Order: sequence, then structure tokens, then C-alpha cells
Amino acid sequence: MKTVAFSSMLRWITGLVMLCLMLACSDETRVTLHEAHVYKGATDMHEGDGLTRQNRLRQRALRAFSDR
Repeated sequence: MKTVAFSSMLRWITGLVMLCLMLACSDETRVTLHEAHVYKGATDMHEGDGLTRQNRLRQRALRAFSDR
């Protein structure tokens, strides 16, 4: 009796392992290939140029760390 139950459980486990292994095989690749000096990310949501942004950040830092 134990042999039949063990055999049945072993089949289920083997089937589950095989299913997991087959699901792991896919033709879909989610790899992003990067090119040198080409930014493929989202657009920058901050307005203004780099100098304006740097000045705003400097002002925020001075307000936050004015006690030091």
C-alpha cells in the first residue's frame, strides 16, 4: 500500500518538476542591449537645463542644511 502511494506521489512530483522546467524554457528574451552613449530610458521630467536644475538643488540643500 505504501509503495503505491509513494509511486503516485513520485509521479506527481516528477510531473511538477517537468512542468516547471518546461515553463522555464522560453524564446522570449527580456534583455536590453545597450549601446555606448545612447540613453534608452524614460525622458527627463524636469524642465530647464542642467544649470537651472543644479541651482534649484543647491537652494534646496542650503535650506535643509542651513544649521551646519
